[in-house]
Amino acid sequence: MMQQFRDLVILTVLRPAEAIEQIKAMHLPVRVSWALLVLGVMLSTVAIFARVLIFPVEIFPGVMFLDVVTPFGLFVTMTIVAATSAALLTFAGRQLGGQGTFATVLTYVAWLQIMRAVVEGAGLIVSFASFSLAVLAINLAGLYGIWIILQFQKGAHEFDSIGRALGSLVLTFVGLVMVISLLVAPFISV
Repeated sequence: MMQQFRDLVILTVLRPAEAIEQIKAMHLPVRVSWALLVLGVMLSTVAIFARVLIFPVEIFPGVMFLDVVTPFGLFVTMTIVAATSAALLTFAGRQLGGQGTFATVLTYVAWLQIMRAVVEGAGLIVSFASFSLAVLAINLAGLYGIWIILQFQKGAHEFDSIGRALGSLVLTFVGLVMVISLLVAPFISV
């Protein structure tokens, strides 16, 4: 099992177009995808808070991360964003002629949450050597993650071009900004 997990992590990083095909072939039940999504968000939240407890972060001058963000608030926010992203990626992809289903997109979004937890966990470990290097690595992984999402969206919806995947990602981003502004704002305390 661990070998398959490691192989899929490596495949996702090196050849995301092939990774989405393996993910689709799993045909995971929707309830399993939801459980993986929640697990990934939970592990990411733990890793993020462990890192900022050990290495406090100032997000604004005089304002510490832990002063404004709670573990529960971050977990809820990340869960809402991930679930909404899955719905919007499905909707946007279908609007641009894609064939993907919510179950398929939810599975790949859940996998990306697991991947994020792996990155956050690795970032925590690297923080002990160099906090700045860990932050840089996490941010670079996030940027590369956009490429992975594009490949996953292309494969999930069976698009013939990366341009359609990019278009659906832009539509998703616009929708996500609207949803976040309506749903997440009450959980943010300043």
